[in-house]
Amino acid sequence: MISWMQKNNKFLIITIWIATISFIFTGATYGFKYGIKSSSIGQTGNIELSRDRFQMEYRNMYNRYNQMLQGKFDEKQAQAIGLQQMVLNSMAGEALLLNLANEFGIIVSDKELADKLASIPAFQKDGLFNKNIYDNFLKNSGLSIKTFEDSLRDSMIIEKTLSLLNLKGVDEEYKTFATAFEIADKLKYITLSLKDINVTVDNTKLKEFWEGRKEQFKTAKKYSFDVVWVETKDVNITNNEIEEYFKNNSFKYTDTKGKLLSLDEAKPRVIHDIKIKKSKKNANRKYISFKKGKIKKDENLTYDVNDFRFPKDVWDKIKSKNIGDLLKPKVIGSKYAIIKITNIKEPTIKTFKEAKEELLPIFKNDMAREKLAQLAEYNLKNFEKIKSNISDFITLKSIQKQKLGLNRQEGTEFISKLFTSDQEKGIISIGDKVVVYKIIEQKLITLDKNDTEGLKLNVDKIKKQSFQSNLMRELDKKYPTKFYK
Repeated sequence: MISWMQKNNKFLIITIWIATISFIFTGATYGFKYGIKSSSIGQTGNIELSRDRFQMEYRNMYNRYNQMLQGKFDEKQAQAIGLQQMVLNSMAGEALLLNLANEFGIIVSDKELADKLASIPAFQKDGLFNKNIYDNFLKNSGLSIKTFEDSLRDSMIIEKTLSLLNLKGVDEEYKTFATAFEIADKLKYITLSLKDINVTVDNTKLKEFWEGRKEQFKTAKKYSFDVVWVETKDVNITNNEIEEYFKNNSFKYTDTKGKLLSLDEAKPRVIHDIKIKKSKKNANRKYISFKKGKIKKDENLTYDVNDFRFPKDVWDKIKSKNIGDLLKPKVIGSKYAIIKITNIKEPTIKTFKEAKEELLPIFKNDMAREKLAQLAEYNLKNFEKIKSNISDFITLKSIQKQKLGLNRQEGTEFISKLFTSDQEKGIISIGDKVVVYKIIEQKLITLDKNDTEGLKLNVDKIKKQSFQSNLMRELDKKYPTKFYK
């Protein structure tokens, strides 16, 4: 770095490369309005964007988000993140590459498609493709064979196309990227942390601190409810029902890695789902009776908003309702709840006494960080007069072996900031710590074969991503997208 870097401007290419990396499909299309009255919702170049494909892709993306959020994703959240537009952008991006594939004459044969289908674990039993599982998947997902297999074929065509466009780095690019790993700095340094700072709490200053921030310290919004519970534990289920339900819905039961579960592994969840399904009519009957005043509440509950005892989807419904509103039966755990909102208590600003316990650690942390910054500045100004440490030569690879008073993650952040700075000395903040440093010596090292190979792979990856991102922008100009009104 420092004077060495100033004389070697090729190092800057790394920064430029990193700045250009983006997802392939990002920016392909923006802000389109669309209609779904016909079989197509739009067109990209010569490729029709089908309504069926949109519905399939939307459902798939919705389910992925729902799985990531452990079943707590709903349509309101989907609208908030613009899920429909995300799906449209993705479809248009894929269509750009399909147009290019058509120009190149790239195809996927029926045999290639069949081999791909047979290799998908979700459609296998005992390691072999099982047509019954495949048919049940299509039946339960509401997809036609044509829609699903056309989608798979298109994905394979895109994969083929991108593989043909895979560019590798050249020697100059490998050398430029390797430069960052060949630099070695020896430092004079002092590592300070919040643990080195003592903060004395003055009640008057604490109150002043609260006065300027008291709007941040409010009581939680509270809801009171009348609740009627509908139990499911006494619902009778036969083995035939369990087997039939699992046969038709086996694709829903997977482990954390997405692997399909066997009936024995999924049985508790299957039983729960069947009981919930069979209890729904009873829950709806009780809902009507409670609404008409024919039955009384089972209990009254008062919870802070977003209390863990109600799932997120229930709270989302509650927050959209008013006092006196009645929610339709909601699944909570293994039973249904019919909930009537009887009172809503809005948040109020806490008194100083009420907020003090919550306020104290924030005040201490704020004061400690201020004193830490002052101490770091003092040490930097008086570096030559203060006892400090001297490091070994530090490289991107060796940072984890250095004893700088930093853990693994802090060391990585420190070296990243150090090697992108043009300052001979300075202060680097990392979480609850600061490192006051001065570079006292520099040299270049030689990388071993393993490091060189790893760098080449990274260069190839970055170049591929950059190329594909630029390719998508050019294809977007060549094959414009139009959504039907």
